[in-house]
This record gives sequence, structure tokens and C-alpha cells, in this order.
Amino acid sequence: MGRELTSHGPEMMPVGTQLRGEGDHLAVCAAHRNERVHMTQDDRPPARISPQLYTALGLTSASQVIATASVLALTTIPTLVATALGVAPHLIGYQVSLIYAAGVVFSMLAGGWVTRIGAARVGQIALICSAVGLFVMATGSTAMIALASCVIGIGYALNNPSSSHILARLAPARRRNLIFSIKQAGVPVGGGLIALLMPFLAARLGWQVALLWLGVVPLLLALAYQRVRSDWDNDRQQGSRPFAGVLNRQREIWSSPALRALSIMGFLFSGVQLMISTFVVVMLVEQFGWTLAGAALVAALVQAAGAFGRIFWGLVADWLQSGFLVLAFVGFLSFVSLLSFQFLETVPWIGILAAALGGMTGSGWNGVLLAEVAKASTGQGTMTGDVLTYTFLGVMVCPSLFATLYPFLSSFTVTFAVFSVQGLLGAALALALFLRERGQRPVGRLRSHS
Repeated sequence: MGRELTSHGPEMMPVGTQLRGEGDHLAVCAAHRNERVHMTQDDRPPARISPQLYTALGLTSASQVIATASVLALTTIPTLVATALGVAPHLIGYQVSLIYAAGVVFSMLAGGWVTRIGAARVGQIALICSAVGLFVMATGSTAMIALASCVIGIGYALNNPSSSHILARLAPARRRNLIFSIKQAGVPVGGGLIALLMPFLAARLGWQVALLWLGVVPLLLALAYQRVRSDWDNDRQQGSRPFAGVLNRQREIWSSPALRALSIMGFLFSGVQLMISTFVVVMLVEQFGWTLAGAALVAALVQAAGAFGRIFWGLVADWLQSGFLVLAFVGFLSFVSLLSFQFLETVPWIGILAAALGGMTGSGWNGVLLAEVAKASTGQGTMTGDVLTYTFLGVMVCPSLFATLYPFLSSFTVTFAVFSVQGLLGAALALALFLRERGQRPVGRLRSHS
């Protein structure tokens, strides 16, 4: 009606009709104002993308690649390292767990340090930790590898809170899932690159020299951060105490249904992800007799599928405007993939497809989860480090449980099947949060899509 009145012009209408038209116009404006009261950040028109976002996305993604490569460096050459150290190859799971044990502690502290010294500076410290860890690991001593694993874990714990703080300030709300997922695609990209490069370099240079060369890369990237640090760290609060408020932030997580659920899902899904990354190569070599080069190709396929999955699931989450629904899909499909590893013995191509599906789902959830954490966080910055405490806890616990259970089952595929239930539990929790989120959606928002 409003469009018809406007098209004829007020001078063409009788006075009574004109007054009614003005009254209708005022009513429509009032309705729009009321609807805007219920409008969430995700309902607003897309914001203009800042040019700084592209720089931030490039640097934070590269940092994620390096951090992941540092964590998984030894898992790509387990038999070489195990022979040099005189231990069983499956014990590499304990080394990965040690990395994340350090991550559990420093993830809780990361948010305070981001507030005090700035996200870019914390990102630089994370990269330096990766470099130092790789250099120390190259000594070839079991004790020094344990120490280096802790240093790498500290760097990995600082990486995501730093990058999430930077991206949350720059990413438009309607593209949040995609932006965070692109950055998190650095995890499978880093895993894929290290799976291809490390066996190649180790065979030609020796695994210790290969680690030394790898350690140079994060130092160069840390220098690149210096050019943008003044802009990205302009919100730091130098008088804040980084150790204060840790318990308060944990109370906030467990009092918030969304943050509480995201923490539990992070524990479950991260365990699935690291079990796949840690034990696929060992499974193919030890149980099925593959060559290390052939197993490395499958590991690279898993990581490539993970990189695709992270971007794909981020696009789907932005399209559906629900990260929780996507996380439910991801959890269920990861459950199916772990069960399907048994086909590697009878129908290998199905097993390889299952491994790719495991990469796409088991490594595809992170960006969507971090975007939901940023969305659910209140106050300055995000609760990323505090929520990721439970993600690191899952990664610390699950590979160790896998390594402990495997000798009793004497089968990698059966052990994977046992832990597949974690994906199913995460899917159920995400679905419950999606239904709760849909039930709380304002009426005005529902009408806007009709």
C-alpha cells in the first residue's frame, strides 16, 4: 500500500486518504524501529570489508600453517624418530599430548596477555616459541624433545587467541564463519605441507637438519608482524594484569550455555582431529604394510580435504546463518568416517575416501567453532583462549588414550572405531544448541526471511 501511495504523489489524493497514507507510513516506520530492536549483529547489512582484513587474514593464516607444522613435524616421520630414540612408533602420541598439556595452561592465560601487550605481539611470541621448539627438538635427545614439545605447545596456545582477537575486530558479522574458517584452513594446509616435505627432507638431509631448516620460517614471519603491530595493538591495556580474571572467565564459560557447549565440543572434536593426524600414517605402515611415502600421500590427502572442509563448512554456516547446525553435520560425518577405516583392508579405495572424509570433517570444524565463540563472547576481545583450554585438553588426553588402548586391541581400525563415538556425542550437543538457538530467534528476524 505504501508503495502505491508514494507512486501517485500526495497532491493526487483526497485529504482523508493522504492522512491515512501518512498514518500508514508512520506505522510502518514504527514497525521497522521495533524490528531493529530485535535485530542481531548477524541481521545487519553487510559491512564494508576493511583493506586491513586481507593483510590480517594472510598473516594469521600463515601463522596457523607454521604452528600446525611445528606440532605435527615428528608425526610425519614416526618410524625414523622412533628408531633414532629406540622407542615404539605409536608412542609418538605421548609427544603430541605433551605439546597440548602446555597448551592447556597457557591457553587460559593467553587472553590476559592479548589485553596487556596486544594481539600482534602475542602472535610474534607464538612464532618465536615454534622456532625455539624446533631448534631444541633437532638435538635428538629424548629429554630435549620433551622440553621442546612444551615450548611448541606454549606457542600453539598463544596463536589462536591472538589471531581471533585481530580478526574479530575486522571481520564483518555476515562473513565471520568464512573468515575464521579460512584462517583455520591453515591447520590442514600446514599438516599437508609438513606431511609432504618432512619425509622428503628427512630422507635427504636427516630429520634433525630438516627440523633446523623448518625453524627458520617462523622467525621470518614474526618479523613481518612488526610492520602492522602499531595498528593492531592500539587497543592494548598496558596496566592490566594478565593473570587476573582467569577464574572469572572460566565461570563465565560454564554459566553461558553457548560457551559451555562450545567448550565440550572443542574437547570432543579436537580429540578426533588429532587422533587422525597422529595415527593415520602409523596405521597404514604398521597395520596395512604401506610404504612411508604412500602413507604420507594419504596423510596429505587428509590434510587437503581438511583445508577444503574448513572453507566449505564456513561458507555453509554463513549461508545457513547457524554454526551449530553445521557442527552437528560435521560431528556425525566424522563418526561415520572413523568407523569406515576398516575398509582399508578389504576395499582400500573406500578406506581412502573415509580418510578424506575424516579430514574434511574431523579437521573442518575449527573455524565455525571459533566464529561461534567470538559471537558468544561478551566484553572486550573474545573468550577464544579460555574455550580452547578444553580443546587443548581433548588433544592432550585423546592421543594418549588411543596409545594406551591400542596395545589391548592390537588394531588401529578397531581403536578408531571405539573413539568414533566422540563425533556422535559432539553432533548431538551441537544439534541441541541449534534447536535452542532456533527457539530463541526473535519474531522480527523470522519474518525478515519470509
